[in-house]
Amino acid sequence: MLIPTLIFLLLVSVPAWAGDRVAEADKILKEPNLDLCEALKALDLYAASLAQPEPHKVSLLARLARTCFVIGELTTRSQRQKYYESGQSYADMLLKEAPNRVEGHYWLAMHLCGQADTGGAMLGRRLLPQIMEELKKAQAIDEGYDQAGSHRVLGRIYYEAPSWPFSVGDLQKSLQHLTTAVRLAPQNSTNHLYLAETLIKLHRDDAAREELEQVLKASKHALLGRCLQDDRKEARSLLRRTALADE
Repeated sequence: MLIPTLIFLLLVSVPAWAGDRVAEADKILKEPNLDLCEALKALDLYAASLAQPEPHKVSLLARLARTCFVIGELTTRSQRQKYYESGQSYADMLLKEAPNRVEGHYWLAMHLCGQADTGGAMLGRRLLPQIMEELKKAQAIDEGYDQAGSHRVLGRIYYEAPSWPFSVGDLQKSLQHLTTAVRLAPQNSTNHLYLAETLIKLHRDDAAREELEQVLKASKHALLGRCLQDDRKEARSLLRRTALADE
């Protein structure tokens, strides 16, 4: 009976090992001072878990897609495209496994955004329709996912893009999406910061200052904990500028 017992122990141990790796990677990514080396370690742990007969494939693919985006933001500019493309592959796999879940649509859009950012204006124009389509699909499934990420990113696209007829830029749509993002995830610093910048462009400085004050009180950042300080630094700079404009 020894051999069947050993086989049974091996079979039940594999998911446990995979679960340990996932838990370790999850813990790494929550570190407030996460760096590139640690993020790469988390990616390797998730990838190793995916290679095992692990039943939670969908959640692993979502983690892999998100982690690739984190690495894309942390790594050097010359390496970013590689991780955005890898993340897109994981998002595509996730959409095949679970087409009605928010994660696949959202992270596909984010990795396309990353590629557009690093690939230049022509690539950006080509990818923009798909980015917006995937964000709207994610929004329809779960508009609160990633601290209202679909609203946050759509609001920023409408803010940054040239206006019609050259592109989709529309400050009123930006205002609508970012107001919703703030309502859904008021603890997120970037939601308030982006809304403030849209309000400044709309010459609503008093409302913008209120949002900038909220940036300084916010407790979360969607991607990296240390980016809270970057948002606060930008908020302080904008508060000084809007105060000077009123003088």
